[in-house]
Amino acid sequence: MDLKPLLSDSQSTKIETIIVRLQNSITTIRIVNWLNNFQQNEWDTALTVLDALMYYTNYQIIAEYEGGVKSIISQLPLDQKIFIHGYGDLGKSGSTMLYFFKQTPTYKSNPQKFVILEHVHKLQTQGLRDGGVLILLDDIIGSGKTLKTYFQHNIKHQLLKEKYSINVFVLCVAYMNESFTLLSSSIENITIIGSGYNKAFCSTGSVFGYRPKMLPIREFCFRYGMPLFWLYDREQKNDIPHPLGFNNSQALIIFSHSVPNNTLPIFWSNKNGWFPLYPRSGQGKISTAKDFKNENYYWLNLAYKMKILNKSNGNTFQYNARMDFGLMAVLRLKRQGSNTSKIFQTLGISVNELEEILSEGKKKNFFDVEDNITEKGNNAYDAISKNIKINNLQIQRKTVIFNEPKMYIPKHFKGMT
Repeated sequence: MDLKPLLSDSQSTKIETIIVRLQNSITTIRIVNWLNNFQQNEWDTALTVLDALMYYTNYQIIAEYEGGVKSIISQLPLDQKIFIHGYGDLGKSGSTMLYFFKQTPTYKSNPQKFVILEHVHKLQTQGLRDGGVLILLDDIIGSGKTLKTYFQHNIKHQLLKEKYSINVFVLCVAYMNESFTLLSSSIENITIIGSGYNKAFCSTGSVFGYRPKMLPIREFCFRYGMPLFWLYDREQKNDIPHPLGFNNSQALIIFSHSVPNNTLPIFWSNKNGWFPLYPRSGQGKISTAKDFKNENYYWLNLAYKMKILNKSNGNTFQYNARMDFGLMAVLRLKRQGSNTSKIFQTLGISVNELEEILSEGKKKNFFDVEDNITEKGNNAYDAISKNIKINNLQIQRKTVIFNEPKMYIPKHFKGMT
């Protein structure tokens, strides 16, 4: 059904304004399809909620980090080493935020001032001493409960055992103001740096205005959000609804690299036939990643046949096969226009692992010093693509048949299986 004619002139104008404000991250067609989740007489309310959404581009994320790290450094002695840890799973916020941090002018101009921690085990052995400085990176701090649990389970016991204290800075792009109280009372010597936001439906200071105007909008989001986001609670041993975002965060924030579950689920959920404006996760993305991996095996096989990449012999064969797999994957993703965060998510690798692949690609002259694809890299991609088209080969998703059974296909690559 063509919904465009059903939009009023004022709604069409508002949608155009919203698209510009959201950095063209969505299209009119997508908004119209999303509106179809609601009753037509509720579209104005839906657009009012959408108009309050905040979208952060890669550039804005880096700018937030740059301002934050400058503020931290200004409070420290000039010779103070700073330890950095992006907490979270590989391919998720931890690795991605480390990448963004490394793009800040401050880091690029003085990388030796920082020590990147891949994990927080044995902090003293890694060089973090009494009175040291640890920066924990994230994109958003919602209720603060996740960070509190992470700190208590992974860091606090080390400090108590060794009887020393450290200065903890949480460097994020955004945080919900309510989390400040919880974290300040739970973690000693903590400072949170980022842009603070009130809950969407807080009693005072709501983006939707005074209480009588705000409450109907809250009821609207709560009613539609109720069936869209449920999580199992280990303490209560039951599934718990989160109609206004994880732990009732009530966030209205979208990032270029991800959609936090703290944000209202009416924007990102795909449960029960719901059309998401900004898809967050789920089987669709997982299947896409698996399909890409299967296709990548085929591309790598052709690269070997065409002598674009050379197989290695001896003890280093398996290592080089894994590296070649990663090199081919990154080349394909970059050629397809994927940004770094998309590469992390698709391959499930860390910042250091991506840098290792890029370094190998530079040795083979597939990437230049700015990590862009070189002429040789583009020629390699085009040659393989042309070979596939000439032979009219259709890459079958999920099932790929190889003509060379002796070729080494890694069962595990940087966390992928």
